[in-house]
Amino acid sequence: MSRHIIPNAAGLPEGRGASTFDQLAAKVEPYQKGLAVGAGVAFFGGLVIVGGVWALVIAAVCIAIGIMLGLVVGIEVMRRDTADEMAALRARYEAASELAYKLNEERAIEAERAESAERDLMTTVTEKTSLRAQLDAIHADGTA
Repeated sequence: MSRHIIPNAAGLPEGRGASTFDQLAAKVEPYQKGLAVGAGVAFFGGLVIVGGVWALVIAAVCIAIGIMLGLVVGIEVMRRDTADEMAALRARYEAASELAYKLNEERAIEAERAESAERDLMTTVTEKTSLRAQLDAIHADGTA
């Protein structure tokens, strides 16, 4: 009964420090190594392809979420800006309205003063005409 002794990768016979991995590695054929390398390349290539697809999907989702967030934030900022602008316009309108009211009151006061001055002028003209007529009458009586 002769026992086959298969040398391991270190060149030692089976039973003298050889591990199971070394024993299996010694039995592997070259085509099996190529097949394992091919399977590994295919596996990692598949990971890269699937990872690339997932990266594209994740990128598209992130872009969509970013666009939606940008729209929401942009709308909120625009709403706040519009509200601030409307508050400023309301304040300007209030000030302009108050100024127009005061100017209208002042115009009415000035118009009343002008009418009063016109009445005073007419009274003065009437008095002047009356006094001129009296003076002419006195001159006419004195020379006659």
